[in-house]
Amino acid sequence: MTWIDRLSTGWKAWLILFALTMTAAAPGVFNLPALDRDESRFAQASKQYLETGDYIAIRYQDEFRNKKPAGIHWLQAGSTAVFGEGENLDIWTYRVPSWLGAGLAVLACFWAGIPAIGRRAAFMGSALFGASLLLTSEAHISKTDGVLVFLITLAMGCLIRLYLRKDNDKRLALAFWIIHGAGFLIKGPVISLVAGMAILVLWLWDRRDHQWMKALAWWPGPLISVLMVLPWLIAIQIATQGTYVEGAVGKDLKDKLVSASEGHGGLPGYHLMHLPAWFFPGILLFVPALVLCWRYLRHRTLESFGDVDRDALKFIVAWAFTTWLFFELLLTKLSHYILPAYPAFGLLCGWAAVKLMEDARAPISRYLSTALFLIGGVALVLFTSPWAVEMLQADKAGDFRTVTEDAVMAQWQGASDFPLWLWAPGALLVLLAAGAMIVRKIGIAIAGGVLAALLLGWQARIYVLPTQTWIQATETGKLALAEVCGIPRSDCGDTRAPDRVLALGFAEPSYVLTLGTQNLHPPETSTELPADDAAYPVVYLVNFEDADADADFKAVQKSAEELGRCETRSTPYYALNYSNNDPVAFTAVRFEASCDEVAASQ
Repeated sequence: MTWIDRLSTGWKAWLILFALTMTAAAPGVFNLPALDRDESRFAQASKQYLETGDYIAIRYQDEFRNKKPAGIHWLQAGSTAVFGEGENLDIWTYRVPSWLGAGLAVLACFWAGIPAIGRRAAFMGSALFGASLLLTSEAHISKTDGVLVFLITLAMGCLIRLYLRKDNDKRLALAFWIIHGAGFLIKGPVISLVAGMAILVLWLWDRRDHQWMKALAWWPGPLISVLMVLPWLIAIQIATQGTYVEGAVGKDLKDKLVSASEGHGGLPGYHLMHLPAWFFPGILLFVPALVLCWRYLRHRTLESFGDVDRDALKFIVAWAFTTWLFFELLLTKLSHYILPAYPAFGLLCGWAAVKLMEDARAPISRYLSTALFLIGGVALVLFTSPWAVEMLQADKAGDFRTVTEDAVMAQWQGASDFPLWLWAPGALLVLLAAGAMIVRKIGIAIAGGVLAALLLGWQARIYVLPTQTWIQATETGKLALAEVCGIPRSDCGDTRAPDRVLALGFAEPSYVLTLGTQNLHPPETSTELPADDAAYPVVYLVNFEDADADADFKAVQKSAEELGRCETRSTPYYALNYSNNDPVAFTAVRFEASCDEVAASQ
């Protein structure tokens, strides 16, 4: 037995694979602030489940959020109910379902691959999938994708067993439909799409043979799946006065199908172009996997491929190809859309690794894949280096209109002062893996690539991203608010904190999530100060880079003069709002009912 065989046998294989993804993503779960915009919108809607006790309708502040089903919000609200405290403002509690989902997705990939390509190949393929940058990134984002990829992979594991065994096992079919219902509650018809397209291609590929799928038509299965979804769907239609389906299907889904929704477009080939980075380190074997699959499926008698089950390879190819093709042709393109294909990509790469170890010849594709691996690896090395931070700062500091570039850089200095003890060995492992691939040491190449992804991912999630407050607009705004005791219900000693913040020129969801549902932003923010003295202090967070905010704040100042209110200002704080690539210049302004209170607080 080789060292790979020893690692892939028994309970330790499952433990290694689960620990790989969980530990790779863990720093991001706990270290990164709430991200804009989708993560904070999802988490805020889940938080409002806990605040209102209404677990049917999905809301973002006072508006219905009729986009995705409630499944992910139930999970996030549940994890926050267990781990959260106080006002449930900590983002990590909402990330737990995605984190666990990603870890379980790797186990589901291993489970799906064992009967198809053997334990050894399934272990290597699952490790490549589990270390992939896209999966470990989605694992620390509180959205649907971490949980969804687990359920889709588990469902495809049921299907691949039905397809290979041809025994029409009703228990497997029933398990598939239960998983399908759960997947539908997480992200609607995506699980139906991935499974359905693979089944259709296999039906055509096998000359319309449908014998293996008879158990799927056994009536209790589809009925259970429908009954898992229908009661909630009826309830939310009633709760939203019939607007949920219109919003989720008539707008959200329709917009993605017929146009580049919210500007997220791209030419065909978008997802392939991102593979060197997002499928790192699996890209190391991606091209040989394609070449060897084509060779084997086209020339099934080649002796160099041994007794590999051709049906297994057909299933994995159908899963991978149809999922990739659909999202490649979809007009709306975001990198994470293709994640349900990644388990299949990983299994194909694991299968190709075994074939290369068994002396299959694919020199050109091996060199090409090594080059793509180096492109992705070098990009990751550069991204996690201090030089990348310095270059980005120098590029963005000149975009401000209200302050000089030198003043911005003076405030941003120190952002690139982080250690490189994870970065240096990670960079060396990228070179080691590439070199091992060239000399056909496939096991060493895979191990080196996985470790490189782990170390460089940690470098990004422990040192680089958490320290870049200057690109985290809400976190920068909180620094300004803290100067004037402007963070709602915070402990400032004898100085009273406000109940809420009113923002001008800034409306990112992370602001609402981390400061509280009650906080206002444009266009709800009033420019009239209250006449009631008991309503004070009143605190504004003003982005003076926004011309409209500047004009609105002049109206606030006029109101303060008319009412005789006194103000206290924070130091200006500068940041880049990465959601729209705009500079922000925050000043927190605190208004008191009388100037005597300002004097007392000072």
